[in-house]
Amino acid sequence: MEHEKDEPIEEPTMDNSEDVDVDEFDDEETSRDLVVPGEILTEDTKNYLPGRGTIFNKDRSKIISLNIGLKQVKRNYINVIPLRGFYTPRPGDKVIALITDKNPVKYICDINAKDRGILKPKNTVPRGKPRGYRGGAPDRQDNSTGKYDIGDILIVKVLSADRLNKPELTTVGKYLGKRRDGLVITIDTPKIPRIIGRSGSMIKMLKNLTKSNIFVTQNGRIWLKGEDLAHERLLIDAIRKIEKEAHTVGLTDRMSEYIENEKKIRGMN
Repeated sequence: MEHEKDEPIEEPTMDNSEDVDVDEFDDEETSRDLVVPGEILTEDTKNYLPGRGTIFNKDRSKIISLNIGLKQVKRNYINVIPLRGFYTPRPGDKVIALITDKNPVKYICDINAKDRGILKPKNTVPRGKPRGYRGGAPDRQDNSTGKYDIGDILIVKVLSADRLNKPELTTVGKYLGKRRDGLVITIDTPKIPRIIGRSGSMIKMLKNLTKSNIFVTQNGRIWLKGEDLAHERLLIDAIRKIEKEAHTVGLTDRMSEYIENEKKIRGMN
């Protein structure tokens, strides 16, 4: 059976950019003060409640941090946005998966989470699509794990995820499926919103200045393809710099200046 071709990725944040928590590092209510586990964030427990990454102390007189991160006050909740962390799967997320194993009934996928993801053959074929040749018997390979191989890189969507079952994935949908070109890099999952930027400002700038296509996914993995190796290397260097400086202000303008200077230094057009 001949494999289907990659579907081109023309827009870097198409479909999934709004699903990423883009307000975390860019939110005006996120302070730039670093807090550590056990640090008291407030004693005003009448007006504030613990949110993400925070809890009450034993007598509920204080809200303390559970993580290393940035303090954020949102409405009446106090959160701590972590600087590091694993990806937590949520239904609807688009993520980059690596097939690490397979058996006759399923693929086992590394999705940069605590648990491996499961991709069943039935979730690799659009429903209602004829599975056989016209006038012939059904194509049995559609019901087996012959479509993909161990080591393949896939862009998938999370169908279901909870604490009791491993995340179930699908490759049916726009921009989903196997990638045969480009590069994939991984950054700390909480930094993904910073790569996108407010209203997609950062990723649009990266795409334009490095002449590259970029697809950012919620599990900390980024697919990229530049017009040549030099632009891909510049883009990777820029992403690593954003990851390192994600907690700082004025990052988009600073990154634009950095890329323009690097292009001159590297003799790039």
